[in-house]
Parts: sequence; C-alpha cells; structure tokens
Amino acid sequence: MNRVRLAWLRQSRTEYMAASLVAEMTHWLVVLGVGPDLLVRATRVVSDEVRHATICRELYLHAGGAPEPIALEPKRLSHADDLGAPVHLRAITAAAELACEESVALTVFRMRLENATDPVAREVCTVILRDEATHRAFAWELLDELIRMQGVDAVRAWARPRIAFWLRIYLRAKLGEHEPVYPPKVLGYGLVDRRQHWTAMRATVEDDVIPRFQERGLLEFTATGATLLQEL
Repeated sequence: MNRVRLAWLRQSRTEYMAASLVAEMTHWLVVLGVGPDLLVRATRVVSDEVRHATICRELYLHAGGAPEPIALEPKRLSHADDLGAPVHLRAITAAAELACEESVALTVFRMRLENATDPVAREVCTVILRDEATHRAFAWELLDELIRMQGVDAVRAWARPRIAFWLRIYLRAKLGEHEPVYPPKVLGYGLVDRRQHWTAMRATVEDDVIPRFQERGLLEFTATGATLLQEL
C-alpha cells in the first residue's frame, strides 16, 4: 500500500477509535453529574470524530484504496488505562489524554492543510483542523471542570504520576538520520515529512501541553519534556 493510502487508512481508524473513547468518557461524565454544556459538547466531539472517520475513508478511497470496510481492533475502542479505578479518576485520565492528543492534532492538521493541494485532501484537512480547535478547547475546559469538582490537590495526586505516560508517544519518538522525505505529489495529499511531523509534535508538547498542565497546578514549573522522559 502506498504512503498516501496507508496514512489515510490509519487516520480513519484513529478518528473512529477517538469517537468510541469519547463516547465512553461521556458516560462517565453523566455519572459524575458534569454540567449539561460540557455533556452537549462531548456528544458533539463524538459526532465530529465519526464524521472525520468517514471523510478520511473517502480520501483513502480517492487515493485508490480498497472499498472493503476498514478493520478495527475491538480492544482499542475502550479506555485501557487505569482499569478498575473509580469513575471520577478514570474521567481525569480520559480528559487529560484527550487534551494532549487534541493539542498535538491541531498542530499536525495545520501542517497537513498547508501541504495539501489535492482538492479532496484540502477539504478533509480543513474540516478536521476546524474541529480540532474546538476539541482542544473542550478537553482542557473539561479538565478544568474536573479540577473544580474534585479539587486541584486530588487531581494532581492522580495526574502527576501519569503525565509522562500520557505524553509517552511524543517524548519517546526517535528519528533516524535519514527519515523519508515525500515528493510534492505525496505531500499534496495532506502528508507531512516524518521529521517535520515528529519535531512539531514534540514542540507542541514542550510549548503548549506542558505549560497547560503547569498553569493548572498539576505539574511543577521546572518540568520539561526531558525530565518527563526520564520518568518513563
């Protein structure tokens, strides 16, 4: 499978999995009595992610992908972290992980849109980029609400030992000296060269995600990507 089809096949899977995970989190939020505004916004995120999965599959087909249904791993359709923990703690993990992921996704889709010249790819990247901005805002505001409900000390006690783990995929990324560089035609389908992709994600963690945890009192101001990496 060529790089374009593989990229958008994987993205379609990722978006559908995100819909399932946010739907599960939304149930927890209902159980916890989170306010109706955030509940409505959570259901909007689920709907958006389903739409993203659909349009990413359409782009995959546009690039020559096979029309068969895209296979999904059932175990990746529910939260695997902190199994057995009380609902209010699992909700903190889910909200924080969503905040990390949406913050990074916003950066990535901005880059994808800048590269996209194919009309279908540009439309897909435009829709997802617009939605990622609202998803990022929702996730951080939801974390703020959970802090308000449970108290910063309680949330910090749960979150602080887990923050490095939540960021592990970005902190552990290792790039070789000669990473793939795509030709303009491939970039035109909304792809980003691997080195630029991972460098931008790591920069987002350093410049945006870590400071947001610090501002909320969940992480000390001396923490950096390097110090969190050491915790892994």
